Amino acid sequence: MYLALIADVIDSKMVQERFDLQKQLEKTLQTMNELFGEFIASNFTLTLGDEFQGLLKVDAPVFQIIDTLRSELTPTQLRFGIGLGEIVTDIDPLQSIGADGPAYWNARAAINLVHQKNDYGNTQIYFLSGNDNQDLVVNALIASGEAIRSGWRESQEEILLNLLKRSVYSESFSQQDLAQSLAINPSALSKRLKSSSIRVYLRGRAAALASIQSLAKGEAYERII
Repeated sequence: MYLALIADVIDSKMVQERFDLQKQLEKTLQTMNELFGEFIASNFTLTLGDEFQGLLKVDAPVFQIIDTLRSELTPTQLRFGIGLGEIVTDIDPLQSIGADGPAYWNARAAINLVHQKNDYGNTQIYFLSGNDNQDLVVNALIASGEAIRSGWRESQEEILLNLLKRSVYSESFSQQDLAQSLAINPSALSKRLKSSSIRVYLRGRAAALASIQSLAKGEAYERII
């Protein structure tokens, strides 16, 4: 079982400097392959100019990876399709081209659903595994997080960006460390944390990831027996 991740740039045809965008994407994907190498089965690879994909192990922190991609490529806006399933062909660890199977089929179907149903532009991530009941739960958690994030101001977004830079992606972060890193006083940070609901956001992401990983283990077990 693998997690396939397909992403593309929103409104890429409106980007004037397409060459610069492609170079930025290539550089960012190289960085991601280095940062999360232990979780990657097949490296993130550009496929269609403004689209890229990668194959992740099922224990990969997929939402941390997505948020890191978003932060690295700001202000470029991205949409994502996550697919859980098997790969029925050989896997090239150096590039995610040529491999095929339910993981990629589900990821492709998921990103197509983002085009059709994105909660008025707020939800840019969708997950599919073929298990309709579990997919409903995971996507509800994802959409809730996307709704929280859509209301963030720059100062609130800065909290997540700071956590990501320090490889922190859990609601159990140290407020003292965060205040020092942001160079603001604890009182101001508390107000910002409350208004951003960042802990709720991260809790929801953790719950969505746990559901995906539980689903992956469950399906693997069913195949064994």
